Amino acid sequence: MTVNDNSKQEILNFHYKKNFLYKDLYKNPCNEIAINLIESWPKWPVDNRITCIYGPSGSGKSHIANIWKEKVDAVIYEGISHLTLGHIYSIKRPLIFENLISNHKWPEELLFEFFNEIKSSNNYLLITCNDNPLKFRWKLKDLISRISSFTNIEIKLPDDELIKKILVKQFSDRQLSLDKQFIEYISQRIERSYLAINNVVDII
Repeated sequence: MTVNDNSKQEILNFHYKKNFLYKDLYKNPCNEIAINLIESWPKWPVDNRITCIYGPSGSGKSHIANIWKEKVDAVIYEGISHLTLGHIYSIKRPLIFENLISNHKWPEELLFEFFNEIKSSNNYLLITCNDNPLKFRWKLKDLISRISSFTNIEIKLPDDELIKKILVKQFSDRQLSLDKQFIEYISQRIERSYLAINNVVDII
């Protein structure tokens, strides 16, 4: 491994902070539908009140959601377990529900009420999930029907170009600067998944 010498840069910092800057959001065929939607705000279809962006961990869902948060001054929640209808009624800004997990037992009737309130109040909601929400094991038929009306957008597995860009960003988040040859070496040997990218960066 070759680390570029830069006396002005603190090379090692184990307490790193992820950044969600727009300039670090890499558009690629794997994610361009999701990014195009965020970029097109506020020119969204009138009936597009609820959007779900789904994909595996590390695929950039939170990055995209945080870009939209800054753009529309949205209120962001990590999950919804602590929310009540009172929260939804009182908030007049767009909402983001982060990290809805497919194997979690969600309060379906409450979710149904959430979604109805979003639509009836002409508000907007962006959800990030690890999988297509239509594949969750919902029992409430009305909820399934409501979810089927969402704009559901998949972030696909990364191609070679995106793998290299994610590697560079994640090393940069850790204040590590690696030469292009090393990034190329890793990208040619790594499994094509976001989890594999994260694991390699954590190991190095």
